Amino acid sequence: MQSSPASGLERHFSSVTPIVTMERDGLVVIALGSTADEAGPAYLTLDEATAAGAVAIHEIGSGSVPTVAVQTKDQPVVIFGGDTIVGGKQNRIVNVTIWLTANQLTKIPVTCLEHGRWDPGAEARFAAGPRADLRLRSMMNRQVHAQARAMAAAEAPAAPEYRYAADQGMVWDEVAMKHERAASSSRTGALHDLYEREANDVTSLAQAFPYPAHSVGAAIGIGGRLVALELYDGPATASKLWRRLIDGAVRAHLDHRRLVAAGMAPAPGHRYPDREALARMLRRVARAQADALASPAVGEGTDMRFETDRISGAALVRGEEVVHAEVHRVHA
Repeated sequence: MQSSPASGLERHFSSVTPIVTMERDGLVVIALGSTADEAGPAYLTLDEATAAGAVAIHEIGSGSVPTVAVQTKDQPVVIFGGDTIVGGKQNRIVNVTIWLTANQLTKIPVTCLEHGRWDPGAEARFAAGPRADLRLRSMMNRQVHAQARAMAAAEAPAAPEYRYAADQGMVWDEVAMKHERAASSSRTGALHDLYEREANDVTSLAQAFPYPAHSVGAAIGIGGRLVALELYDGPATASKLWRRLIDGAVRAHLDHRRLVAAGMAPAPGHRYPDREALARMLRRVARAQADALASPAVGEGTDMRFETDRISGAALVRGEEVVHAEVHRVHA
């Protein structure tokens, strides 16, 4: 097979094998291993970089809602799609996974998670926040895919940070509905206020899903259905990010329970996805890759986007190595 980001993506997904299935309270986590070579990461995660003072994230000039600037120091940093940043003039979510080279200033695409605040007097810098819940990430994945496809079809020249935009209005609406479903309120409409209020529930449930050795990611079942799959470049990365992955799944699970209670989603008839759910999702990924959209990523690498009527996925590929991949079930 010819060397390419597409072949690297195909190899990454075809190497996936289930290790162990864990369940608590209707949330199912299938830890995934890989038969591919396991290479250790050559970068810092956002949490590591901020803790070490190896990165600075700040507003651009007087502020721009869909973009912020990231300055790295002497080590590469990877910010994963769904990571959030707090502070600045308003809290944001990072739209896509980004490999940032050392000693580089990069503008990155973000979306606001705090509708009621634009504070001109606020400190312009950001700190790392929690991982966003899977339901929000699924919605944004499809929005970013549509934007990237539209840009490619129009052959419109655009800076990478604008090629991967999300629908700000729909994200604000979803944040507001999450607060309504949780009977929660926030003075500034901030999603992080809800996350803070449910932190104890998230911690309690997340403890039921410890990291299994050699895992490179997980498939997540909520409401009796497989709803997402997330893969990293190896166990070294997955072990560091496992708790953030699980927290995002727990937040989506809690939100799904509220949807069921409000009559907005059917009550699940069973706790586990059916036995073929993982194999079926992987087959759909394989079919979708034939029409994958490959575009220059923000930072280094190639951004890969693929979808069918049942799944929507994205990956950052650097050379032939998949840094991060995510797949979401398309909700009917």
